[in-house]
Amino acid sequence: MNKTILTAPAKVNLYLKIVRKRDDGFHELDTLFHPFPALADTLEVTETGEGCTIHCADFDLPAEDNLIYKAWDKYAEATGFRPGLHIELIKRTPTGAGLGGGSSDAASMLRFLNTHPDSPGLEHDKLNALAAGLGADVPFFLLDGPAWAKGIGEILSPSEVDLSGLTALLACPDVHVNTAWAYKAWSNRDRSANFKKSDAFDLTTSACGNNRTASKTRVTLFNDFEEVVLPEFPKIRETKEYLLKNGACGAVMSGSGASIISFFKDDEAAKAAATDLKSMNVDSVLHRF
Repeated sequence: MNKTILTAPAKVNLYLKIVRKRDDGFHELDTLFHPFPALADTLEVTETGEGCTIHCADFDLPAEDNLIYKAWDKYAEATGFRPGLHIELIKRTPTGAGLGGGSSDAASMLRFLNTHPDSPGLEHDKLNALAAGLGADVPFFLLDGPAWAKGIGEILSPSEVDLSGLTALLACPDVHVNTAWAYKAWSNRDRSANFKKSDAFDLTTSACGNNRTASKTRVTLFNDFEEVVLPEFPKIRETKEYLLKNGACGAVMSGSGASIISFFKDDEAAKAAATDLKSMNVDSVLHRF
């Protein structure tokens, strides 16, 4: 029996603007996705038997409800390639945290199937369309770097983002934010409240005459969801406030929450903040860019 180990890294949103709610009920976005390789799920794929079975020690979820299974099934429908697989899923990316763990798992399965020696394979555009049918951010995980996403997240433009010299601290409060709720709350928010977008942070300076620097995306941290999520979930707001008061040069919620991605110019300050968060029962992960 052949066994293949797949890695499914998390992502963070450095910028997320909700453009509008469409007539079909979906919301159009303008968002900057960035991989966060320090946090990743592992898929141990064994080729055996028939069908697709999934086991995860942390979740008791029917296989048919898992995005990995849905990716396997949709790929089989599109290509006729339906290998017998058993997947041992080792979850490290928390759910309901805005990190795209399930979408990354699905994209890893699509990559595996599309590059399998017995698979007929799909062209990029067809694979991308199949991925978008599974979830708006699944196509991003088929890429290997940062990307701007528009539409519902499926229209991607790879982007060069320079975070060199910064230490990222990803804080994950033990809070679950339902994405459907967050979108509904944003659509129904009180527009008369005159929300001030004062929580945006420039991580980089304006492009200078250096061509290499000018080719990079200017990184601004912002998330429209914070307007409705932070008042409803005090633990997320308190985590963000703690990070900003303790050395972070910028911090922002990822996706619809609950995770907060922050950046430090001082590596030791980032490590000290991670230690403090642990004492506050907030898990965190560090990554040096």
